[in-house]
Amino acid sequence: MDPLLIVISILVLVAVSLFVLAVGKRQPKSRFVEARLQAFRAEDESDAPRKKGDAFRHTSYSGIPLLSQMLARMGSSEATALALEGAGVPLRVGEYYMIRWVMGALLFLAPLVFGFTMFNLFIALVLGVVGYMAPAQWLENKRKKRVERCNGQLADMLGMVSNSIKSGYGLMQSFEFSGRQLPAPLGLEIRRMLRESTLGITAEDSLAAMARRVDSKDLDMVLTAINIQRAVGGNLAEILDNVAYTMRERERIRGEINTLTAQQKLTGIVVGGLPIFMFAIFMVINPDYMSVLFKESIGRIILVGAAGLEIVGYLVMKRIMAIEV
Repeated sequence: MDPLLIVISILVLVAVSLFVLAVGKRQPKSRFVEARLQAFRAEDESDAPRKKGDAFRHTSYSGIPLLSQMLARMGSSEATALALEGAGVPLRVGEYYMIRWVMGALLFLAPLVFGFTMFNLFIALVLGVVGYMAPAQWLENKRKKRVERCNGQLADMLGMVSNSIKSGYGLMQSFEFSGRQLPAPLGLEIRRMLRESTLGITAEDSLAAMARRVDSKDLDMVLTAINIQRAVGGNLAEILDNVAYTMRERERIRGEINTLTAQQKLTGIVVGGLPIFMFAIFMVINPDYMSVLFKESIGRIILVGAAGLEIVGYLVMKRIMAIEV
């Protein structure tokens, strides 16, 4: 047997084993709940005062203790944990990175199965980077879609909170009413914020934690207005009504922009997909004619260049169509 295939098989087995171990080695439910509540328990008088941010230092990023300690030393682990929460993905940081490493390793090894050449090595490196970055792009897209859904529910939430305040309820009671009425994801985040406030966290800190999880500029604007009102006073219901009106106008402008750019987006999809469609048609009609692109070195270079230009064109058109409101 080819020694290269043996090495590849061993690497794939090790990667899959580590992935299964990271996913399968979870704490029992009772221990998980206890660990989650430990951060909110009152400290004994004999303990030293806990500094701000210690709860994050003791966060378990993986079911494997050694991997959790390694991830805790990485500065990006907490940002990754917030991104996973913001996207609504029920994964730990260690599991998320394990998925990225496994995908990168599998796509890197796939071209080398057909032979160890410089071209295959180049393709393996490219595919390895793509496999490692694909989960991050998927997570970012999922997070953006969740933020968009939250932004779409903010105007309704502000209306409920404003009407509740006008009826004589307090701010947190108004949030509780809106949290029961609104569906996920914003309703879920509000209910989580209320649970944190009942466990002893101040209202300002629980609202700030919700803002970090959602990572929405519109929600930041709402919370900024609430914090200013709590500091200097004023009619909170009227402030929230004005903010809700501003958000409705922004949503209307976004809708108009999407309508005006819909034709250009469709044109970009057709122009970008036409070379791929024609390539597939020629492969079916006359595969011998197209085989030159795979057998000759110049043909492989042309294929790589065409794929690179397709990606660059997609990114450029996406950038042109990204109009901030």
